[in-house]
Amino acid sequence: MAKVDSLRQGISGKARQFRAVCGFTLVEILIVLLVGAVLFGLAAPWMRGWVMQHHLSTTTNSLLSAFHLARQTAIGLHRPVSVCAGAAGACHRPAAWDWSKGWIVFVDRNRNGVLDGEEKPLHTGSASHADLALAANSPLRKGVIFTALGFAEQPGGAFAAGRLRICAPLPIVKNARDLVLSKSGRLRLEEADFSGACPAP
Repeated sequence: MAKVDSLRQGISGKARQFRAVCGFTLVEILIVLLVGAVLFGLAAPWMRGWVMQHHLSTTTNSLLSAFHLARQTAIGLHRPVSVCAGAAGACHRPAAWDWSKGWIVFVDRNRNGVLDGEEKPLHTGSASHADLALAANSPLRKGVIFTALGFAEQPGGAFAAGRLRICAPLPIVKNARDLVLSKSGRLRLEEADFSGACPAP
């Protein structure tokens, strides 16, 4: 009888060990999944905002680089260099210009602010995210021509001082960046917070 009891105790001890090594129960797995889903739900909006901040900075830096390239090339080559909005086809049709479609920098031989004839792009760029809103006030809805002295002008010869806004339509901190072009051809960067809205500049 003692041997039977001893055998039973040995079997029950091994069963307990087996249960301990087996892993999680279904209830434990469901609790872990539930906690994970809640944490993901809390983190998702923050992650989306962080990603959009990254795209906002990337696009702003890309545009700054394009304008700096145009100005420095104009000064270096002693020739007019233009920046126009949109893809190559849009540069032929100023009415179709749209900064959200991209931008082109080119040596503007005839100084008309339009990519035509044998003029070739020096640089092309575009917004790094489709949700970003890019808009300009009136002076920057035409070609911006940098002269050999580095001044920014419109095709008609007037100064091209204006404002170009890059904006993320999300309620993130400082959801907009403004590139402010002075008549000297220099750009300054201003940050703005519109609480997720993207008004025209």
